[in-house]
Amino acid sequence: MKTLFLCGVFADENQEEIKLNAKAPIEYSANVVQKKLIDGFHKTADDFTILSAPFIGSFPNAYKKTCFKGFKNKQDYCKYVNFCNVWGMRNFSRAKSLKKNLKDFIKAENEEKLIVVYSVHTPFLEAAVYAKKKDRRIKICLIVPDLPQYMNLNEKKSLLYRVGKKYDIKKFNKFNKFVDHYVLLTSQMKDVLNVGGRPYTVVEGIVDQNEFEVIKEKKLKIVKDKTIKEIVYAGKLNEKFGVKNLINAFLMTENENYRLILCGKGDLFPYAEEMAKKDSRIILKGQVSSDEAKELMIRSDLLVNPRLNNEEYTKYSFPSKTIEYLMTGNPIVAYKLDGMPDVYNDFIFTPNDDSERALKEKIVEVLENNLNKEGFREYSQNISEEKICKRILDFKC
Repeated sequence: MKTLFLCGVFADENQEEIKLNAKAPIEYSANVVQKKLIDGFHKTADDFTILSAPFIGSFPNAYKKTCFKGFKNKQDYCKYVNFCNVWGMRNFSRAKSLKKNLKDFIKAENEEKLIVVYSVHTPFLEAAVYAKKKDRRIKICLIVPDLPQYMNLNEKKSLLYRVGKKYDIKKFNKFNKFVDHYVLLTSQMKDVLNVGGRPYTVVEGIVDQNEFEVIKEKKLKIVKDKTIKEIVYAGKLNEKFGVKNLINAFLMTENENYRLILCGKGDLFPYAEEMAKKDSRIILKGQVSSDEAKELMIRSDLLVNPRLNNEEYTKYSFPSKTIEYLMTGNPIVAYKLDGMPDVYNDFIFTPNDDSERALKEKIVEVLENNLNKEGFREYSQNISEEKICKRILDFKC
């Protein structure tokens, strides 16, 4: 079977250029997930190619360039498409460019052809549906890490954004009818997406099994002051994600040897800056690369995901950061979200309630008693990159 991965991945060689031009948080987590899927397809697919309209921000608010024409550093990881990057125009341009670059795939004589679309980014699905209409042998698998209505959880959204998003969702729903099968982050997504009788599988994350040994070796080389306890949060600094609760909970702790290390950007960044000035134990890293974040997570004494289970979107959410946290083998304090399989209760420590004081108490309890939970490595075999990609390739429609 001829398989094409339609996505927004960017190669490691181009990461620095994106960082120089970005004016908003970079989608590092999405890039990590896409790269693991690509590794899995390379191991399981016979004829596999990658077509990417990279997930960079739009001009003028999120990226400095009006047009994307590739990167300065050459790479052979994937094929990029060119597009106009101006907000309001870029989705039309991305779709048009992707369609043009799908012509060779459409013309291929293979009897079985599959386009795997990563995310509910409408230009991706529009291009895949265009290809399917040109050649009915083509099947479409849609990987859904987020629902379109929950892709931007910032508190403030302009009227223009809200109108544009409403139009985009309507357009997405039109193309969604042509999807043959799905990979969903949570089982609740199937109803919102009107999956109906079409086949789907639920995958909350993806794991590279070799990474466990790499992390183990890195841990052996870590040299640090054992009296200092490092608490790490790596993700978007958005109030919706409970980051303010985490900061306030940390401020209640009295141990001078505690450090709260925050990685990321978001609407709560100014508040985090203000609190870091008041309490020197708070270390604000800003946005760091996925490799830098991983190093900080590996050397941490505790990882925290403060996202509360108090809104509708949590039924459709499984933070990819949770998987990255669990890979380190370090203890995790987090809330059980509705979208999480129950087995994750065995891997995380949960505060007694949603209050800042309860979060503080659980952080202190885990750190002072050197608590940890094991078992994720064994469970993770169910969501290895090879198994997930094989399930996608074995779908019967």
